[in-house]
Amino acid sequence: MTKLQKNLTKKNALAFSLITPLAFAAAGAMAQSYPSEDITIIVPYSAGGSGDTVARIISDPLSEELGVNVNVVNRPGAGAEVGITEMANADPDGYTLGVFGYPDNFVVENTRDVDFNSDEDLEFLAQFDSTPMGIFAKPNANYDDLESLQAYASENPNAVIIGESGALGLLSALAFESNLGIELTEVRYGGGGDLMNAILGQHIDLASTSSMSHDPIVDGGGKPIAFAAAERMEMFPDVPTMKELGTDQVMEVGRVMVMPTGASDEVRETLTTALDAISTNQDMIDTFLEASLPYNYLGHEAINEKVEMSNRQFREVIEANADQF
Repeated sequence: MTKLQKNLTKKNALAFSLITPLAFAAAGAMAQSYPSEDITIIVPYSAGGSGDTVARIISDPLSEELGVNVNVVNRPGAGAEVGITEMANADPDGYTLGVFGYPDNFVVENTRDVDFNSDEDLEFLAQFDSTPMGIFAKPNANYDDLESLQAYASENPNAVIIGESGALGLLSALAFESNLGIELTEVRYGGGGDLMNAILGQHIDLASTSSMSHDPIVDGGGKPIAFAAAERMEMFPDVPTMKELGTDQVMEVGRVMVMPTGASDEVRETLTTALDAISTNQDMIDTFLEASLPYNYLGHEAINEKVEMSNRQFREVIEANADQF
């Protein structure tokens, strides 16, 4: 071997010795398991509401389970459209998640032009709480149960005034009316507070609202007539569900976690496993209850089954009442 060849061989060996660790380091970084950086949870509402509260309750135990920071950011606007659009169009790398109240996404995308399609752009990971919608009667109403209300409304078409606030309140009222075969007069209010004042002030006969509203209504002399729940509520064991009428009307506000579609199997499995793991965290559950949020966890498979069934129901109501939206 010539002197030149020896020098070249030494230089090549030195170059290889320098490059090899860098190459392995780069490969290791590329193969680094998920997650390896902070995760962001987008909430499409202002701070302080139920959706924001749920996201913040779960962020700490999820952070501990995954070993990275989980940060909550608020992106309110246009009835949740702004935030949901951002989460739906994010990179599907598992570092951008979303928490919102289902079915806000479905109602928004089926009643206006938006830049997302939930079926194509969002994957549901879990549900953390659910609050069924209810129908409440004003104090001193001419009816005190479902049967007497149905009889009275049948004899007096459009005489009974039902108030609601929000898209789900309207959907629940319209489905209730259709399932009972009665004709009611709908009145919309800008918020839950206005609706509460209206029924307690007896300006309306019924209120279509979340079952979370039961305390002020019942304390004010009102009465729950029915709940759009899967089963009777523990606090109102004598109040029937709409399912007992032989309908599929189960309408609940459920705070859910989603991610953009297209994530890898590793990301999906890591997140769903972590969510299942923290779902039994008693401190977290107690925090839900302290915040008056009825904890009701559904894992990946269960929440997707619920969404599929509920979407069919919501779509039917929206299509049958297109002029109301």
